[in-house]
Amino acid sequence: MINPSVDNQVSENRPRWFRWFASVISIMLVCVLLAGYWLLNSQSGLQWTFSVVHRLSSGAIHFDGVRGALHDLRIENIHFVDDEFKLEGQNIRIVWNPGKLFYKQIAIDQLTAETLKIHHWASEEDTPHRTLSESLNLPLALSIHALTIDSMYMATAENKSAELIITNLVLALESDGHMHHLKSLNFHTPWGSVNALAEFNGSSPFDLSAQIDLSGVDPWGDAQMLITGSLERMKIQASTVQSTITGDLQLQLHPFADNPVVQLDANIEQLNPASFIAASPQASLSLSAHFAQNDSGQLEGKVRIENHATAPYDAGGLPLSLFSTQAWITSESLKLQDIDVQMDGDGLLRGDLIWHWDEQFGSADIRVERLNPYHIDSRLQAAQVSGQIQWSGNVQTQSARIHLQDKSVNLAAVIARSRENVTLEQLNLQRNQSQFTGRGKLALGHEKLFELSGQLANFNIADFVRTVDSNLNAVLHLSGQLSPHVSGVLKYTIQNSRLAKSPVSGSGEIAFNGLNAFDGKVELKAGSNHLVAQGSMGAKGNAFDLRLKAADLAQLGFGLAGDLQAHVNLTGSFEAPDLDLKLTSKRLYLQDNRSVSGVAVDASLHNEVISLEALIEHYDAHEKIAIKKLTIGTQGKISNHNLSIKAQINENITFRLAAAGGVDPKKPLQSLRWTGQFTEIATTGKMPVRLLSPAAFSVSAQSVSLDQARFSISGGFASLDQLHWTSKDWKTQGNFSGIALFPGSQQAFNQSPLQLGGHWNFVSTQQLMGNLKIFQEQGDWYLPGEVPQPLGMEKLQLIVTAERGKLISEFNLFSQSIGSITADLTMPIKQSASSWSISHESALHGKVNVDINTFNWFNALLDGSMSAEGQIQAHVDIQGTLQQPDFSGTVSGSKLSVVLLDQGINLQQGTLAARFHQTDLKIDRLHFITPHEVPPDKRLFGDFESEDMRGSLTITGNIGLAGNESRMDFTIHQLPLVHKAEYWVIASGSGEIRFQNSRLNLKGNLWADAGLLLQPPEGHPELAEDIVFVNAPEQTVQNLSLLLNMSLNLGERFHIRVAGLEGRLTGQLQVQSDENNKLKLNGTIATQDTSFKAYGQNLSVKRGIVSFQGPLDDPELNILALRENLAVEAGVEIMGSVRYPRVKLISTPDVPDTEKLSWIVLGRKPDASGLDTSVLLAAAGSILGGQSGGGITEKISAALGVDEISFRQAGVGSSLTGQIGVVGKRLSSRAYLSYERGLTATTMGITKLTYNLTPKVTIVTQAGEDSAADLFYTIQFD
Repeated sequence: MINPSVDNQVSENRPRWFRWFASVISIMLVCVLLAGYWLLNSQSGLQWTFSVVHRLSSGAIHFDGVRGALHDLRIENIHFVDDEFKLEGQNIRIVWNPGKLFYKQIAIDQLTAETLKIHHWASEEDTPHRTLSESLNLPLALSIHALTIDSMYMATAENKSAELIITNLVLALESDGHMHHLKSLNFHTPWGSVNALAEFNGSSPFDLSAQIDLSGVDPWGDAQMLITGSLERMKIQASTVQSTITGDLQLQLHPFADNPVVQLDANIEQLNPASFIAASPQASLSLSAHFAQNDSGQLEGKVRIENHATAPYDAGGLPLSLFSTQAWITSESLKLQDIDVQMDGDGLLRGDLIWHWDEQFGSADIRVERLNPYHIDSRLQAAQVSGQIQWSGNVQTQSARIHLQDKSVNLAAVIARSRENVTLEQLNLQRNQSQFTGRGKLALGHEKLFELSGQLANFNIADFVRTVDSNLNAVLHLSGQLSPHVSGVLKYTIQNSRLAKSPVSGSGEIAFNGLNAFDGKVELKAGSNHLVAQGSMGAKGNAFDLRLKAADLAQLGFGLAGDLQAHVNLTGSFEAPDLDLKLTSKRLYLQDNRSVSGVAVDASLHNEVISLEALIEHYDAHEKIAIKKLTIGTQGKISNHNLSIKAQINENITFRLAAAGGVDPKKPLQSLRWTGQFTEIATTGKMPVRLLSPAAFSVSAQSVSLDQARFSISGGFASLDQLHWTSKDWKTQGNFSGIALFPGSQQAFNQSPLQLGGHWNFVSTQQLMGNLKIFQEQGDWYLPGEVPQPLGMEKLQLIVTAERGKLISEFNLFSQSIGSITADLTMPIKQSASSWSISHESALHGKVNVDINTFNWFNALLDGSMSAEGQIQAHVDIQGTLQQPDFSGTVSGSKLSVVLLDQGINLQQGTLAARFHQTDLKIDRLHFITPHEVPPDKRLFGDFESEDMRGSLTITGNIGLAGNESRMDFTIHQLPLVHKAEYWVIASGSGEIRFQNSRLNLKGNLWADAGLLLQPPEGHPELAEDIVFVNAPEQTVQNLSLLLNMSLNLGERFHIRVAGLEGRLTGQLQVQSDENNKLKLNGTIATQDTSFKAYGQNLSVKRGIVSFQGPLDDPELNILALRENLAVEAGVEIMGSVRYPRVKLISTPDVPDTEKLSWIVLGRKPDASGLDTSVLLAAAGSILGGQSGGGITEKISAALGVDEISFRQAGVGSSLTGQIGVVGKRLSSRAYLSYERGLTATTMGITKLTYNLTPKVTIVTQAGEDSAADLFYTIQFD
């Protein structure tokens, strides 16, 4: 039975307990919600949460400047430290959704950090062996929409200073906990930009795939890397894209194995070490390496390096031509066997090398065969040395032996190192009679004591180095210590020696303590040159004196000549010195064809008062006066003095500089700084410059600073607001306006010139940041000439910007006379930890657009004999590198015309289609039409000439734009070449033009469709060959080699009308030239249907052949011209060569020469009375007088019994006029009888008798038209 009272009591107590429990739970929930809200949404709760994290991490994690809310969190600084690394982050913001945690997700919308610094304490030796985890899954899903880090720095145990390694890092990541997707990873490094994508499975075997693109990696260019496989077995493929360096890499890795590299195959072409390190030699290397793990777990393979551009070191090259070896690499040792090094020439180095990593022990044995020092450095003498180089040792003890020799050279050296000492046990260098022996020792203790002794015996420097002969006998001893600073004693003695042809002697002993204290005496004599230096410096009261008297420096060789005298007297200490310096030279010849003359320097420094007067009368460089007079003067105290510099540069530029300032003499030498101001800076010339107001300036060994300098430049101004330079960074800022550019002399120019304005602002640290802008303010550019022609410029602007590791430039030109040119170019800036540079391997990205609508500007530059018209459009994309640019794009032209008046070429209706390909311009088609030209005589050409006849010129090929070969093919079809006064030719043909390295090669076949040569007009005034203009500008020597191979065919319609010759020419010539630009002709020209008109008569050319067999100016002649249809057909035959012609008269039937000449000239027999004699003699002299040796004129003279037959112009005062003929006969040694008569006159002429009374007194009597008697007295001036 149930007790009702108990049940009622329980029912009454249950609600009360439940209500109490529910109340407690509710209060707790409210507290949790309130605490959660406080933690999530209040700054104090957020700070309390991060303080708890700090305490739980035992101080390993520290937060500063925490503010915001949990979903939008901002932290000024985060510090994390453990045994291996330290992490510091500044200005961090995290925007995320904490509510996603309830769904096992971490969703980060934004995570940004201004700076992240990573300090890695552990060295590589402390790095433990890494093992792969069983799982890399995440407990939660992770989503990062954007992670951004502006700057990332890294410091290591070896390099404790943090270096900037990454900028502008942006990352996006998605993961469901098992599959991890790296959607994007982009960042910039000093070596280039990186873009990456990846997928990764967090479960074993951890499948992985990734793609990494690198751009602007100088000098590699763009590169791409693909990673496949898994974390346990990974395969990497890498290759370069669009770079002068081409290469590919295939690598198989087991990252967590003892020997992680399983296989490696690498091939690199056109690798230049100088592209990576500026001081490295230039080379073009091909590198191949092929490695694979063998059964023993060793990485075994071959390495081969070839150099395709060997050159000596002194030429900036690498003399090595081949390196190859068989290598074994393990974690215990490195072994190189069958090392084969081939040097330029026949030199070989062969041997083996091994190094044990754990024992730190190794050895090498290298055999040298036929090594020529001249091929290593061309300043060295040639030899063929062979021998052996051996090395062995460990970290504590090492030894090396070198023994090389040939027939005359012997080098032996033994070097040993113990724990505390390095000993040069033996050094012996000998060639012929030259010998150098030496020994030395260096203690590796605290003070690093050293000792070195050597001896020269009959030592000829020219036995080893290409220089002047010598015979040196000297003893040298040097001893001292390197720590805490260099100090010691140097002793030497030179006796019974010779340098070049001058005796050499000297001795000296110098004790030095660092660089600021020394004591001793040095003396050296070489021929008439004498140097003496003695004394001490470093302490108060010391004195040092140096005297140099070099009367003939040429006795020393070494490329010096002239004289030099110097006297230096130095007293006191380096901190407070007193100095007197005098230096003079009448003429001093330096290397590289440079010289100075009239040198005089007088300087003194006493009690901090400085005085300097320096004068150089001339400074000549390469036989041209660069500076005519340079004076430098300084007066005042060290702390406050004036400086002036004046110079005359060439003929039209003067330079003046004045400054006032000083240095603090109390500061140490290494920290001295000159501080003051420029009071005058002025130059004259085409762009005069003048400082408008004093400008503050300071300079030291570490920095240069110039602020607020304002200049007047070419009618405008430039304001230099700031210029600051140090060895690590520099910055500059300023602006300019109204700077005028003149096409010629400013004084002779009366137009409104082009005026430029602009501004600049650059900051250079580890990166280059800034900009430059130059733009046209007003005016116009005028082309030079008698009447300057304006270009009608509407806009000229150049903008250069440096930002984010790139240099960006933009150029715009708009002109009424030219058209428009726009261009932009971007190139990466190579950055390192301390500086930046622009390498020849820098990748280029740019474009150029050109639209030329007229060539009036081009015609204004010419002398009027050529004119061009038309329109050109070009669109060019620029890729590649600075050293090897890659162009692509198109060039088109329309309405083109070219007129060459002097050559009679008139090209019209031209069209151009071309395209860029790498560094070449491919001409697909350049085509011109030539209008019809009416021949001077239409009757000669009959059916050939028509009214609608047009010619053409077509060109195709390739033009090299960066030193590459240019190669073009041309075709001409009935192209007119017309000069109305001289020739009319219609030509056709084809050929090829090639050009490279100032070498022009032209070959082809041309023929004349029709042609007519005319007699050129006479009477053009010309200067005699012996007239020279003294002030004429020097002609630039064109170092052009022409190789010509052209075939010329005259065809069947080539006519001639020159100097009485009228007819037709046929034949073919081969024109060639050799490498000395000497022309040669081979072939024959013959006349057809040709007549020759002389003395009013027409001679028929029966045979007219000119044969060329080499020299251009001396062809063989075979010519026969006859006067026909007479009783006697007489003529002239010319045989031989142009230089040595053989001329004779012929006739049918055969008659005497005088009669032949009469039949040619008069068409009849000669008159029996002799009245035809003067005419026949004139004709004979005209026709036959040019041949060498005794000719027909001599035969005619002998036949007539006279001594002289000549023709000349009548003298002044003579009664005869015009051309006269003279017939003379010597009667005795003193008497001479002559008869003179005008060739065209009908008078009787003059008979003269000349009689020599003495060598100086002569009587001349004459009778005829003018009778007279004269007495002459002859005076001669030598």
